[in-house]
Amino acid sequence: MNDRDFDRLLKAKARREALQEPLGFSERVDDLLASLPDKKQKFRRTNKRLFLIAAGFIVFTSMAVVASPVAYKMTSGVISYFDAPRDFKYLSQKAVFEQFNSQVGISTEDQGIKVTVDNLAIDDNYINVFYTVESAEPIPLRGEEGHPEQWRLSWTAPKFWFKADGRYIEPPAQREVEAYLENQYVLKGMQRLALMDKLPDKLQLELYAQEIFNKTGNWHLAMSVDKSSVAVESLTVTPGIKAKVTSGWNGEYKHDITIEKVSVSPFGSQVVISERGENTFSQFALRDDQGNYLTVIPGATYGGSFLHKATNSFEFIGGRTDMRELTLIPLAIGADNDGSPAPELKTVEIGTAFPIPMLSSDIGGFVLDNLEITTEKAVATFHQEGPVMIMDPSFVLLDEKDERIDFVAFEDVDYNRETGSITITKIFKNASEKDLAKIKKIGYFTQAIKLNEEEAIRIPLK
Repeated sequence: MNDRDFDRLLKAKARREALQEPLGFSERVDDLLASLPDKKQKFRRTNKRLFLIAAGFIVFTSMAVVASPVAYKMTSGVISYFDAPRDFKYLSQKAVFEQFNSQVGISTEDQGIKVTVDNLAIDDNYINVFYTVESAEPIPLRGEEGHPEQWRLSWTAPKFWFKADGRYIEPPAQREVEAYLENQYVLKGMQRLALMDKLPDKLQLELYAQEIFNKTGNWHLAMSVDKSSVAVESLTVTPGIKAKVTSGWNGEYKHDITIEKVSVSPFGSQVVISERGENTFSQFALRDDQGNYLTVIPGATYGGSFLHKATNSFEFIGGRTDMRELTLIPLAIGADNDGSPAPELKTVEIGTAFPIPMLSSDIGGFVLDNLEITTEKAVATFHQEGPVMIMDPSFVLLDEKDERIDFVAFEDVDYNRETGSITITKIFKNASEKDLAKIKKIGYFTQAIKLNEEEAIRIPLK
């Protein structure tokens, strides 16, 4: 197993050589590009799952805006989006969404496409919009027939941009979408947007889209929102802590960062870090005031420049509103030219009793809690123990000679925000029974990682 394979499988940032594009990469980029307003912007690709982030503000065509005279408050109510008989990425959060949301029901229509905001759920960290799109024509799905259906639906669903109290919300790294079809003319979707700044409890919110189902138009909705009820369930600080940290095994990469925001809220917890520079700081561990290492969910980050400040949001699991302090510890990660130990492939035979420790370094890693392999897919469930790189668990299907099984598999990852469990699903494409019979072991990788405790940043929360 060479370093190129190792880097590709671990999804680490490419420092040494270019990575091979993951399956579906181009379609995800095209999807996000198609949703952008028609203005010249500079965009960069990243090697993470969300793949493309807008650097800077998006400028929309000016228009008169009249918000609803009704203030939509975050109260308890049913969210019809979850009524369909299917798996949902955010099903683990259904109870909290239904505890704090507003039933909206306002619509806008253009180009024979009607958009209705069904429910809105906002806290200090995330805007969650549940919506229905009705089309006069059958809805065309992006992507190819062989791609997983949930990918094609998320690429097809409209992507909204937001404005709060007359100011555009800068596009962050995290903008997640999932959707399903009620029929060939009706799509129901959910969009989740990470907030870099804390919004006021009462605000005027506007939603925009300028492309839906490959049609250019103008879909615009405005409403008054009151999130004061959910704000009391949150812990949010904006410390503005400036610090100098390093990355690389020998500290060769220097970073001047600012901890802009740390927030624990019902819809998710995050730490927001800003920095000027192309290669922004992105590898660290979070430790709470009880000594627990918290799971940080991998997501795209975007680089800036010396003239543009990049502000990156990192979502984490396990935060508590009674935490008094959070410690951020930079990670030093070995590479092939710094004298650190070389990566190693470790294997476990299928049938080994669970749980199975699959440590990615000497200081921490993941534990495999369950594995199920069928003719359609392999589903593995993990949890984190100790400090790890901000990455998904490595999980490779091997034959009896420790060689990778040579068939196409689409990989999807889901993080349970309530329990912290991580589910990796490998969806097989045209795998024969002969191919599946070759699966005898699972593999994972270890790498040299160490905590830079001398650079640890203590963040007071109380």
